[in-house]
Amino acid sequence: MQFYIDAQALRDGGMTVVKDAEMTPTYILTGRHGLANEGFNLNAISGDAIGSIRQQTVGFFPRYDLSVHRQRVGSVQKVIGLWHEFVFVSDLNWMIIGNLLANEYHIYHGVKTVTTIAAVGAATGTTFQVDIRRQADVPAGLLIAAILDRWRQSALRTPLMRPTPGVSYGV
Repeated sequence: MQFYIDAQALRDGGMTVVKDAEMTPTYILTGRHGLANEGFNLNAISGDAIGSIRQQTVGFFPRYDLSVHRQRVGSVQKVIGLWHEFVFVSDLNWMIIGNLLANEYHIYHGVKTVTTIAAVGAATGTTFQVDIRRQADVPAGLLIAAILDRWRQSALRTPLMRPTPGVSYGV
């Protein structure tokens, strides 16, 4: 199943409509991130709550708790000591590997692909195509896609903080 998320609308207005492959509105994704206990909520078009992802800690490696149908199903956190494109979802045993700058991610459970997330459309890459294999994984996949964009924005926000080999900033 394919879904599309307008990440720019989510960042700017705190809300976006998630559309399916036929561009029919399917879900409403709302929320923001950055402070403890903030996060995103996923609702059906009818307004029924489906799931949420809440930031539990702040810092370089914030932890998010993932809930579906009011049940905690996992915890999402970058792993210290590994390359920056590696995220682990505990309890679900999902491993997220990808490229922050290209906005391409693969979520695996063991060796099986659960979800693929890729930037599509405009050159700015603000729309994500989320391809989820099983209907049961849709809420978790969409909520995880929302926070993956947060880490991408954090990485792009401060280019002078990232060392470039062979470049001196006069310090």
